[in-house]
Amino acid sequence: MRAVSTLRRFRLLVPALLVSVMSGCLPFDQDGGDYVFTPVEIFRDECGLYPANQDKFHGTLQVTGRVVRLDFALLDTQLIGYFLAEGDDFSIDGNVVSAVAPVRGQECRLDEASIHIDATTQCRTGFDGVMRVRYEAEQRPAECTCELWMRFEAVKESKRCE
Repeated sequence: MRAVSTLRRFRLLVPALLVSVMSGCLPFDQDGGDYVFTPVEIFRDECGLYPANQDKFHGTLQVTGRVVRLDFALLDTQLIGYFLAEGDDFSIDGNVVSAVAPVRGQECRLDEASIHIDATTQCRTGFDGVMRVRYEAEQRPAECTCELWMRFEAVKESKRCE
C-alpha cells in the first residue's frame, strides 16, 4: 500500500468539509416539521379548489442549508426550492402529471398540476406568502382547468408567531 502525504490528505479533506458546511450550517431559522396552510386572502379560485380540498392544505417541511423541501398533501406533491441569497425568503415548486382530482363536483384527469410558493419566514414555527395551484387538462372538459391564487399563513403545530 502506498503512503498518502499529509498535503494530499488535506487536499482531499477540504472539499468534503466545504460541502458539509455549505449544505447544513447556514443560518435559516425555519423549523422543519408539519405545517398547516390557512388562506389569509384568496385572489382567484374560480373552481373552488380550496373549499373542496382544505383538509389537504398541510405538509411536512424540511430545510437543509439553503434547500427547502415540502411534502404537500394536495395531490401528494413534492415541492423543492431554496432560500434566496439574502434574508428569510424562499421559493418552492412542484408538479404532478396524470393526476386525478375533484373539480366542481366531478373527477378530472389532469395532464399536469403545478404548485408554486413564495414565502417569508416570520418565526421558527411560521411563514407566510403567496401560493399558486394550477390544474391543466388539455383534452378534458374545460371545467377541469382552473387556478387558485392565495396569500397564506403556514403554522407548525399550532405554534403561532408572537
